[in-house]
Amino acid sequence: MKNLFSIILLVLSPVTQAGTFEISVPGYTAEVGEHKAEGNEHSLIVLSLHGKEKGRRHDGNLSFADELAANGYTTYTPQMPWYEYKAPVSTAYAVLDALIKKVAKGKKVVVTGHSQGAPFAFFYTTDHKPPREVIGSVLLAPGHLIHRSYKIQRVTVESVLRAKQLLAEGAGNQEQEFDDFNGGGRIGNKTIITTPLIYLSYFDLDTTPNFLDLITKARLPLLWVDGKNDRLAKRMSYDEIYASAREHPQNHYTIVEGGHVSMWENAVPAVIRWLNIFR
Repeated sequence: MKNLFSIILLVLSPVTQAGTFEISVPGYTAEVGEHKAEGNEHSLIVLSLHGKEKGRRHDGNLSFADELAANGYTTYTPQMPWYEYKAPVSTAYAVLDALIKKVAKGKKVVVTGHSQGAPFAFFYTTDHKPPREVIGSVLLAPGHLIHRSYKIQRVTVESVLRAKQLLAEGAGNQEQEFDDFNGGGRIGNKTIITTPLIYLSYFDLDTTPNFLDLITKARLPLLWVDGKNDRLAKRMSYDEIYASAREHPQNHYTIVEGGHVSMWENAVPAVIRWLNIFR
């Protein structure tokens, strides 16, 4: 009986029908999933950026993209270079530029992100000048806010100093082992292998984009969604950070059921309501 129940669940579970293609920029090639809109396709497409765990193939990411597609929004799920830290922040921007050039075809674009993907979806519209098709960003349970997270700062301070020293010695492109922290995914402290140049682009407080500063200047609208049971959101007072955002009539903050990861699925209705504003 238990095996029969498992089979029924498997049949009823949504299975992504996404096709894939590659986007190549200097120093990095990204696999991209394409989740084609069903029914009446809207003249707006969505990019969905994953966090630290599992990359673009995270079940939450694929489910989120499929749900948007089922509601008429073609959605793309690129493998971003912060997964295993394969390329610096500037390359992440280049990947998104190239992806938009390939798929937008005159349509509007909203960049969404979950966990670590959330601030970088936002940075893409603030720290970087995106193509004119980009009209806003969606932040789902943001993570990796290093200017706010003293835990990340404590865990990575020695690695940052060592990376700076290696960079000064001309070894910026030589792979080394450095510290990382993933509180949202409950992994805690871990080590990663990357180059000092790449590492510093994500962890150096002096050069990494400062979310706390940029949100006060953002010109494009944003939607921020937190999980009711996301301890990270509570600990770092995300509602207060959102309150510091530059005012825009289409800015919106909301809370949905779930924790840091489980909120992803629960956020879909709120995201669709917000996207419909731009139709």
